[in-house]
Amino acid sequence: MGDCYTKIVEREMVDFKFNKNRVSLIFLSILGHKMTTPWSEKVPRKRRQVMDTDFTLLQNLVPDVLKIFRQRYQVLEQISLRYPVGRRAVAQQLGMSERTVRTETEYLKKLGLIEIKPFGMYLTEKGEETLKDATILINRLFNSSQAEIKLAKKLKIARAVIVPGDADLQERVSILMGEKLNSALDLLLPLGSSIITVLGGATLAKASKLLSSSLSKNRDLEFVPGRGALGESVETQSSTIVQEMAKATGGKYKTLYLPENVSKDAYRSLIRDEAISDVLQDISQCDVAIHGIGLAEEMAKRRGYDSVALSKIRATGAVSECFGCFFDENGKIVERIPRIGLQFEDLSKIPHIFAFAAGKHKATAIRSYMYNAPSQTWLITDEGASDQILKEQ
Repeated sequence: MGDCYTKIVEREMVDFKFNKNRVSLIFLSILGHKMTTPWSEKVPRKRRQVMDTDFTLLQNLVPDVLKIFRQRYQVLEQISLRYPVGRRAVAQQLGMSERTVRTETEYLKKLGLIEIKPFGMYLTEKGEETLKDATILINRLFNSSQAEIKLAKKLKIARAVIVPGDADLQERVSILMGEKLNSALDLLLPLGSSIITVLGGATLAKASKLLSSSLSKNRDLEFVPGRGALGESVETQSSTIVQEMAKATGGKYKTLYLPENVSKDAYRSLIRDEAISDVLQDISQCDVAIHGIGLAEEMAKRRGYDSVALSKIRATGAVSECFGCFFDENGKIVERIPRIGLQFEDLSKIPHIFAFAAGKHKATAIRSYMYNAPSQTWLITDEGASDQILKEQ
């Protein structure tokens, strides 16, 4: 489906009459139009404002053009990071089909942006310059503020998305975060089938209702829970949240109604169940993971720790928890709980990861976990948390 849709968009692009003095030259370059002026030249404010209007018009007339642009940008980025690299490796890293990657790389070669050799693909000098300038444009197109760029750089992750306000004080922050998650998924999800693994949490539960049915346009989405139940309220459990997300987007879902923490003997018995093994297999093959970042003591209480166990957790210096791992302020794992669902070690194989946490009180926990977060992680947070993290040395 992805290849067919790309060709449709290409035809629409040819029909659209661009004014090259007003639409980004780098944008046109990656989409196959001749450049006459380097993007690196300073663009006056008035011209930038006109260009922003043009991008809005372009998206209205050719709705999927930005997805194709982003897709080609990602392919260029992966080739730059991993050269010389084969199509299969790029496809696996981006969660795309090899056929889609083949179509895109052949097109990028025609544009003179990459070379394809028996030992792998690499960027040409023109490709390196285009990628460098396109990174600036990507940040402009998708509204990366200086604070977001600084935060992502400090945490060593792919992207930080900051919404206004502080979740500790303002209920509306969760709504804004949900809207940002929807936009990010629409941007990154490839056309065709995708499996999205979701972990639980109060903030994610609120945000789940903000996803849009537009996400399912030319996509087949399946939402699966990334963990079992924690003994928390039903509304914040993974299985409930995936149902909400599937309902909001028109996608499919599977559930995992069993405790997260079980003994080894119970685990061996449970995974023989066909329904449970089916969900676990989907988790292992997922294209996207969406998770929260918990406060260590709060998560220990939710897991039913008694006063003695809580004292031990405090003694370790744990400040955050994700995937059953408790991390101290330097990112060291100080305790780990056997659990059913998505494992911490599995994250490196997942193309797109969204960490979801907000509020000034979560700043230390976010910083603690991010020492271990895979580089492809996107953090969706708020000013309350981000301002605090950026103040830290």
